[in-house]
Amino acid sequence: MKKLKTIFLLLALIMTCSGLQVFAQHKLRVISYNILEGMKNDTTKGKQVFVNWVKSYAPDILALQECNKFTQLSLEEMAARYGHPYAILVKTTGYPVGITSKYPIVDVQKITDNMTHGFIVCKIKDLNVIVLHLNPHKYRKRREEIGEILGTMAVAPVRKRWMIMGDFNSFSPLDKDNYQDGDALKSLQEAAKKYSYHDNLVDGKSLDFQVQQQILDFGLKDAGKIVEPGGIPKRRIDYIYVSKDLIKKVTTAHFIRDDFTAGYSDHKPVIMEFKHTN
Repeated sequence: MKKLKTIFLLLALIMTCSGLQVFAQHKLRVISYNILEGMKNDTTKGKQVFVNWVKSYAPDILALQECNKFTQLSLEEMAARYGHPYAILVKTTGYPVGITSKYPIVDVQKITDNMTHGFIVCKIKDLNVIVLHLNPHKYRKRREEIGEILGTMAVAPVRKRWMIMGDFNSFSPLDKDNYQDGDALKSLQEAAKKYSYHDNLVDGKSLDFQVQQQILDFGLKDAGKIVEPGGIPKRRIDYIYVSKDLIKKVTTAHFIRDDFTAGYSDHKPVIMEFKHTN
């Protein structure tokens, strides 16, 4: 009888340990970065300076904007050098978005119709991911583009485990107090006088917060603003948004400032980590 009890206890222990392994949690690291015209400031062969920088942060998923002059093959080759065997480029003209990953990128949609730079919808592990780069010069077009993106999400089979990230070229109503000094308004007014194609102010008079408001109204959460507001600059146009179920798992979300990011792009990358169950 004692032997049977011992066997049962050992079996229970094995099953418990197995269960712990199945549901073990680890952190997934995500970076979103506008690399400035294909990282034009990195003139090394194969963008080796950029590759070394990516290696130093070791993201599981890297979302890229302004992949200028990249092809699907050259993005794959560069990604492989920093340990990502999977890569997707939305197009090869203009200012494309791209994504690379340690894990398979599946169920890929490359959407360019009615979009300035296009966006990618895909699945990585059990995550639904969107990489975008909204129009930089016309607020009405940005509103249309984010409507297209949110509409794509709305008809998806699931509304959970979403990440949407990139260069939104727009201001968040959550940051509204940071623009009270009028500097941003003045800068955009001056740009509109200099460039006839600039139309970034609502009726030429005020900052546009509607793009970001649409995202918030959709129910997505601004990861940096909620989890680590101290790491978020007062003025920004780059964001990582997540669905409500994921925000509870986010452990850090902030902008990266180091020697590399100080000089290789006019944007700072956003990094986010969250707990992920195997």
